[in-house]
Amino acid sequence: MARVLPSRAKAAADIFQLQMRRRRLIAGTGLVLLLLLTLIGTTPWQSWTMTDADAQGDIVRQVMVLAIVAILPFAPSNARPPMAVPWSLLILLGYCLLTLTWAIEPMVALRRLAFTAVVVWVLVRCIGDLGAVRSLNITRAVLLFVLIVCYGMVWFSPFGVHSPFDSTGVVGDWRGIMPHKNEAGALCALTLLFFIFDRRAIPVWLCAAVYAGAGYFLVMSSSRTSLGVFFVALAAGAAAGLYNPRHRSAILPVALILAVGAIGLLGMYLGVIADLLDDPTSFSGRAAIWPLLLEFASEQLWTGAGYGSFWQIGPLSPIYTLTDGWVATAASHGHNGYLDLLVTIGLPGLILALAVLLVWPALRLLYSYSIAPSRRALLMSILVFCAAHNMSESSLFDRAKVVNVFLLFAVVLIHRISSQSMGRHHALRDRLAQFTGRDQLLGLRRRLGRDARARQSQDAARWAARREPASQEDSIA
Repeated sequence: MARVLPSRAKAAADIFQLQMRRRRLIAGTGLVLLLLLTLIGTTPWQSWTMTDADAQGDIVRQVMVLAIVAILPFAPSNARPPMAVPWSLLILLGYCLLTLTWAIEPMVALRRLAFTAVVVWVLVRCIGDLGAVRSLNITRAVLLFVLIVCYGMVWFSPFGVHSPFDSTGVVGDWRGIMPHKNEAGALCALTLLFFIFDRRAIPVWLCAAVYAGAGYFLVMSSSRTSLGVFFVALAAGAAAGLYNPRHRSAILPVALILAVGAIGLLGMYLGVIADLLDDPTSFSGRAAIWPLLLEFASEQLWTGAGYGSFWQIGPLSPIYTLTDGWVATAASHGHNGYLDLLVTIGLPGLILALAVLLVWPALRLLYSYSIAPSRRALLMSILVFCAAHNMSESSLFDRAKVVNVFLLFAVVLIHRISSQSMGRHHALRDRLAQFTGRDQLLGLRRRLGRDARARQSQDAARWAARREPASQEDSIA
């Protein structure tokens, strides 16, 4: 009998290891497909050979999304329960779903919201199964691959550079395989951040090559937003790397000082800013768009038009009631993610989105004790880059847009690693749960006997502690 028990335990451990390898393989495949869909998408079939009307119903894009969703459920879940979607993201998705009740085109809005929800679910499932190190390594590899492909397009294809058939303001700018030079600029800036911070065992020569390649492509893309925001994110990441979470009491004073300084600068240059906004040609024409969004927001401040129900929804789009100029006929978004959320889900939705996507993840990141400084620097730089990028581009909580996907990537990864770290954020989470009544809801679920997942998690944790020692891939440091 003494010989039978160890053999059974070894067989169970081998099965566990096999299942985890299969899960990670499937999760890695799903993450790669999602990133390629985000960065490259269906550009070779859509942007260069289709009209705008044809591209809206792109069957290739839909097939890719369905393929990603279809393969992930095949991952065995009995080895360890999948990571659950964070409650904060579920609340934000639920509020967006609520706004569909008054949306102008609810079916269009529902498809867009479903796409965003799929992106959130795929990232949660893949990052939860892969862990921090594997997720970051896969993402770096995909970014590097796409950058190389972009150079190949510039060298060997006429489509790698904006042609005279595009708008006059972008002729000659590099875009590679990306649909537009602004997306190519975001790709290069994010690639630099991923290889500057938390690079660990990456060879120095490879990092130097990436810095040169991504930096040069960023300059040649003439993406002023990504170039300027990159340095802001770089400074924020460096500051986060020097930050000690034990000294978190300094966060509030520093934030107040920065806020007062920003308000002071705003007051000093208020006249200059007003003149720029009055000039419709300033900010590359963005100043002609923003007043229209503010005008609509003043009329529907609390409700908005409904999620995804302002731009490109047909003749009923609210933009046609505000203007009949080029903004209505040519613009596809407001070139400001915050204003676009304001006019779609209203002021309450905008505040909720800022709290869920920026404030709460930043607090979890700053309050966690066990996150390595280099990883904290990387994640903070991504948060800051995505937040600042949305000041002049629109991607905030908008489907598979490049900056939005990487923002959600950082948010999900922060939730994953901070949940394993001691810190003040756990106390804040418990207080919020008590305030919202979530703890009573969880207690009711336990009384109804719906805690099977929790029992599976405990059993899996005991098996992992016995048979799978902590590895670098699953380490939060």
